[in-house]
Amino acid sequence: MKLLRLPGRFEWKILLALFIVASLPLGAAAYLMSVTIGRIEAITFQHQEAVRQSLGGAVDVYKAYFDKMKDSFRARANEIATGPVDHAADLAEVPDLLRARILAGTRVVDEWSAAPNVIADAHEAPPNLVALPSVGPEPRLLEVTFGIPREIYSNFLALRAAMEEEHELDRLLPVVLPRIFHGLGVALVAVLALAAALGLFIARRATGRVATLSDAARRVGEGDLTVRVAPRGSDELDDLGRAFDRMVAELSEARSRLVYLQKVSAWQEVARRLAHEIKNPLTPIQLAVQELASTYRGGDPAYQRLLETAQEILNEEVGAIRRLVDDFSAFAKLPKVEPLPVDLGQVVDDFARAHPEWQEALHVDRHAPVEALCDRMLVRRVLANLVENAVQAAAAAGKKPMVRLAVALDASGRAASLTVDDNGPGVEAPSRDRIFDPYVTTKEHGTGLGLAIVRKIVLDHGGDIRLTDAPAPLGGARFVVTLPALPGAGPTAPPRATPGGRRIP
Repeated sequence: MKLLRLPGRFEWKILLALFIVASLPLGAAAYLMSVTIGRIEAITFQHQEAVRQSLGGAVDVYKAYFDKMKDSFRARANEIATGPVDHAADLAEVPDLLRARILAGTRVVDEWSAAPNVIADAHEAPPNLVALPSVGPEPRLLEVTFGIPREIYSNFLALRAAMEEEHELDRLLPVVLPRIFHGLGVALVAVLALAAALGLFIARRATGRVATLSDAARRVGEGDLTVRVAPRGSDELDDLGRAFDRMVAELSEARSRLVYLQKVSAWQEVARRLAHEIKNPLTPIQLAVQELASTYRGGDPAYQRLLETAQEILNEEVGAIRRLVDDFSAFAKLPKVEPLPVDLGQVVDDFARAHPEWQEALHVDRHAPVEALCDRMLVRRVLANLVENAVQAAAAAGKKPMVRLAVALDASGRAASLTVDDNGPGVEAPSRDRIFDPYVTTKEHGTGLGLAIVRKIVLDHGGDIRLTDAPAPLGGARFVVTLPALPGAGPTAPPRATPGGRRIP
């Protein structure tokens, strides 16, 4: 079961930073809201107090008015009862009167009511009962109902409703405010929890990439230069990862070159000793055989023919050994590179003109001037070895040799390339990794020093040579030589080949 990994120190720092970043504005918002709510509560309390006082005063005024009106209506009813009232309609002219009834016991003897429009504009006050003078055995009562203007009564009801709402708000505010603060606290905790989870996620991503870089650096320190981070993003850590990959690739290439140069240096020493040890006895051997053949005065023709045949074979083999010794000596005593600014294309043209034996096979693509820092003599030697190998490979395969040369400057303007294509059989996969090693050859009588000399010269220039994996356009092998370009040369247009290339006469 996979255990949950606890946050590391760097992750805790990121979490703390995010927690602080999230807490400060939330805390400030909570404080400001608390202050704001406190101010609102104080202002609301003052406002409510003022409103209560105003509404209470207004209600008291209305109550005093209604009490006064009731007293007035009661006094008016008593005044009406003192006069003769035979019919209720006799009271129609009494101000504010809405209804009048004459009662004999519980029985309504006479009744009068004001016009409907008058009743609609007034609010009925409580009826007043007063006794009337008796005209029979039953006592008589007068019931009169007066009206208060409906608009005044409506205002009174509105004031009383507002007063009740103010009292209700006074009861609700102490209940609502704690809920607001509770909701704010819950929101604060939720946001902080979300910030912590987001911070942990971001920290894990960041520290994961840092851990990947750390592990890759550790493996590089242990000597593994094949490790790559291969970032896919575009932030600073990804830029660091890409820079790390470039650095490791350059280290790997530099180590490969150093190992190769060390190997070549060791083989050069071997070649130097072999050339020295082999060259010394060749001349005495050849002279001894010649002396033996020239001093024989015997009369045996068969033995004479045997001596001549042995002398011919020995001279031929000594010549082959001398050529091998010369190759060893050339490999062991490669001259020191003396780079100068030259037009690499002009070097290629001069090389083609200097080798008429390859006139039919050699083609040079048109090119713009490519300024490079190189040793003209050694670059021509590189070309000679590459072209000779290409011509021999095509001839061995039974083809008419064809070799195409092209020069170019890369987009950065820091490197010049020299491409050599041929129509030979190419290089088989098992031989690709060791094609540039000394004494490795696929030819029957080859020494395996040609490509080793080529790469040694190119490395001494600060460049390199590689055999591409894809077949050349001509169907054979493609070698790409990279040399330092002249600083400030800048990018140029790529080579543009004419159909069939440009034949060098």
